[in-house]
Amino acid sequence: MPHLFRATPQHNRYYAWFEALHTRVDLLLLAPLSEAAFEAAEEAVRRELLAVERMGNRFDPDSELSTAVRTAVSAGSATLSPELFGLLARCLQANRETDGLFDITVNSPGFCPGLIHAIHLTPFADAPGGTLTISHASLPSATGGASAGRDGSFVLDLSGILKGYALERLRSLLPTLGIHDALVNLGNSSILSLGHNPSDIPPGHCMTTSGNATADRRHIRDPLTGQYVSGRRQCSVTTADGVEGEILATVAVIRQATAPHAT
Repeated sequence: MPHLFRATPQHNRYYAWFEALHTRVDLLLLAPLSEAAFEAAEEAVRRELLAVERMGNRFDPDSELSTAVRTAVSAGSATLSPELFGLLARCLQANRETDGLFDITVNSPGFCPGLIHAIHLTPFADAPGGTLTISHASLPSATGGASAGRDGSFVLDLSGILKGYALERLRSLLPTLGIHDALVNLGNSSILSLGHNPSDIPPGHCMTTSGNATADRRHIRDPLTGQYVSGRRQCSVTTADGVEGEILATVAVIRQATAPHAT
């Protein structure tokens, strides 16, 4: 893992990269800190991203998300942490705001349009967080698809929003470590700009890119038709909130692909 540490007139600069969230993470941190303090900050960033993975990584059967979905399908309901409850609530809100184009159920093997309506969130009356329930009447087994249950045929996939959420967590974390100027790059598709740094992204904003980098890649699904977006196409947006950027970039690619003269 290469590191670069050098002094400038006002700041010291610290660079590091590592793997997290199934992608490469590049950190450029600028602050009047020692190298040891920067290394401690890098470790804090690693822990924060690991916490995000443990909460929302649908590919990890032991993540809170995977466990909650299994429990809700088999037992009727599952208790969610305040963090996961809030993130799922934001996803359901985004589904309504985008007329169904942002949908975290699209990677369910038995997906059909409207499957997201199987999800129901109930906040606790006297504490943060809440419960997740899943309507069995709306599951794939009830709509002609795969049998729902412990086989994983009902999936909540936060991959299209999790990096933006992670950037917002880092936006809150870095100032507590004495770092107000930084550039955080998650896989070249989700980038956070803080304060003064060598980028064209406005300070305090995120740049999010979504789409197909090659003509044969197909990973974004139109929830209204069930069809995958095809062809080489990309969209980048700059927003003041990383979560909003993830939603808008994904929806823009789908809308671009379904436009009357899309190619």
